[in-house]
Amino acid sequence: MRFILGILVGIALTIIAVYALDLGTGGEAQNKIVNWDVVGEKLSVLTAEAREVWADFTREMTGPP
Repeated sequence: MRFILGILVGIALTIIAVYALDLGTGGEAQNKIVNWDVVGEKLSVLTAEAREVWADFTREMTGPP
């Protein structure tokens, strides 16, 4: 359990560090490490797909209305 928690904390710290570095570069897009607009779009798609899968799953468990 500590191992998994360590991995999750490491991932979170890495993302926070990269975001802080990108924030420190100002508005210069060529010096940024991550294109945060693309990350936001991909995260939106991922959450929409996850919601759809969850809705399908719960529909199968509860049966047709």
